[in-house]
Amino acid sequence: MILLIGKTLLKQAPVHGIRIKETLKVWKDNDDKMFINTRAVQCVLKCIQENGCVTITDSFGVGKTTTLRHIALLMADEGYDVILVTKPSEIVRFYNPNTKSLFVVDDLCGNFSIDQSDIKSWEPIMQDLNQIIDINQSKILAACRLQVYQDEKFDSLSVFKSCVCNMLSDSMCLSKTEKNAMYMLYLKAKPSVIDYRYDCFPLLCKLCHENSELDAPDFFRNPFSVYEAEIDKLFKKGLYAKYCALALCVVFNNKLNVDLFIEDIDEMTKTIIWNTCEACKLDRGTSRLVLQSELDLLTHTFIQKEHNVYKTINNKIFDFLAYYFGQKILYCLIKNADIGLIKERFLLGRSDIVNQFIAVIPLKYHQIYIKRMIDDWSKGKVQGVFNNINMYIPLFRNTFLSFLKTLNISYQKQLANTFDKCQPCTHTSIMQFSNDDTYDTPLLHCCYIGDIALVNWCCSQGVDENRCSFNGKSPIMVGFERGHTELVKMLLERRADWNKCDKREESILMMAFEHGHTDMVKMLLERRADWKKCDKREESLLMMAFEHGHRDMVKMLLDRGVDYNICDMFGESFVMQSCKYGDNKKLSVFLKKGADLNECDGQNKSLLAIACEGDHIEIVNMLLKRANYNKRDRYDESCVMKSC
Repeated sequence: MILLIGKTLLKQAPVHGIRIKETLKVWKDNDDKMFINTRAVQCVLKCIQENGCVTITDSFGVGKTTTLRHIALLMADEGYDVILVTKPSEIVRFYNPNTKSLFVVDDLCGNFSIDQSDIKSWEPIMQDLNQIIDINQSKILAACRLQVYQDEKFDSLSVFKSCVCNMLSDSMCLSKTEKNAMYMLYLKAKPSVIDYRYDCFPLLCKLCHENSELDAPDFFRNPFSVYEAEIDKLFKKGLYAKYCALALCVVFNNKLNVDLFIEDIDEMTKTIIWNTCEACKLDRGTSRLVLQSELDLLTHTFIQKEHNVYKTINNKIFDFLAYYFGQKILYCLIKNADIGLIKERFLLGRSDIVNQFIAVIPLKYHQIYIKRMIDDWSKGKVQGVFNNINMYIPLFRNTFLSFLKTLNISYQKQLANTFDKCQPCTHTSIMQFSNDDTYDTPLLHCCYIGDIALVNWCCSQGVDENRCSFNGKSPIMVGFERGHTELVKMLLERRADWNKCDKREESILMMAFEHGHTDMVKMLLERRADWKKCDKREESLLMMAFEHGHRDMVKMLLDRGVDYNICDMFGESFVMQSCKYGDNKKLSVFLKKGADLNECDGQNKSLLAIACEGDHIEIVNMLLKRANYNKRDRYDESCVMKSC
């Protein structure tokens, strides 16, 4: 390849021309060693061949500069003088109508955000540029950050909007095959399990290539040092509005509704935005429209907008942002962030929870964090408080309870009797008994967690110990379902209503039978729990015990004289079901208890007839010893007739 530098350039600015020639040589050396041809390159090449000006846009680390340089070298092969432009006036100065020239502009109008002084430098020569590219002898190839290109101030640079190649678009973004090829070129190895979602994949490959100490698989799984450096630069360069826009995404837990910026908002929300601005070194009175504009500029780099809601382009980016700002503006987040962020993203001490993006709060902020939880609780956000990840750590619960006990007695009572202000889920008739439930009182939540000390605290505040959840679960039921036996015993001693049923008309005794908790069954029966009651499907305790294979409980009930002839909602007794489904073990139990072998169902079918229909030979043999095989059903058919 012959690198062409125009005679005009060498004559007018020989030093500049020589410098460009040296730069192009470096580009070519790098290009020969480390370049992967991609569909984006082919698209840009086609566009510059057919158009007078092409602007390449992307986010950081995607490869716009590498693509720009490669295209410049290819155009040099086609006979173009390549002229690297650092100032707008250089295009007019070095333009030669008799020479094919390619003017190359990288980082057009700024790197991180639009540079107003650059805009002012380019605007006066827009007409000149249009005339230059109309002649078809000269072309302009520019590269520009997407957030700069999307700034409304950029609209005045019409030449650079005439043909745009967005390297993040579906038609141009790196394919998996291209990423694999790039990985193998830079790291000299086949890619292992890596995350392909990051737009800055080329930059990650380059960084790994340049730093042999990096563990490539780990780095590609967690490349956030790259993003950290990018956001740090925003702050260091004084681009506080962009920095604040990202922080607001964290404060509002990745759900920034457009209405927050263009509609009237309540004073509390306004204060949250102002506090975040202040934490990011912006004036408290910064216009919300300015912040929205910055979010728009960050679209496709960090941010996307769906259904009028701003959020990060993927969950990994939000994980990183939440952790990053948790280190930078922790106090602001504790005081102002959405409760969803508060309950999921911060720990007050080390625990078994393994997540690199959960921030550990320093000791000096512990009390502030607990006060924030108490404040949310007082506002009716009970579920958000007790679903906090810290509440599953015994040491934290002890600290939390100790703090509760320092509060005014009347305030403690108010908290204990505060209910969730959320509405119960509505279910269709099919989903009426969904396992999903909402525990709307502090006592219910404490029973779910299984903390006896917190349960005692709730009870000491005069709460209703039998108040149920939306699905009719009482505190004792919740404790039982979670396997907190000691807690259940404690509530029983406090005379909690053990016969209370949920919406399925199941009592705690029924649940114990279903799950085979023999000790609990004995304890409840000793307290004279109602063992004759059936659930909504007319299933008795005996049916439940049999259904779940709890033979010891079956014996316990039979010894108590339970009625095994009782029928379910389909009119079938245990003996009938045993014959119908061929359960000879179950039938033998009832035969020993003296079951009526001549019992009939609603169609006057005898037990023997039912067994014959199911071809249950063993049961037929058991019944033939005592059953009347000549008995006829409502269709006047006997067992002998059915067999024939």
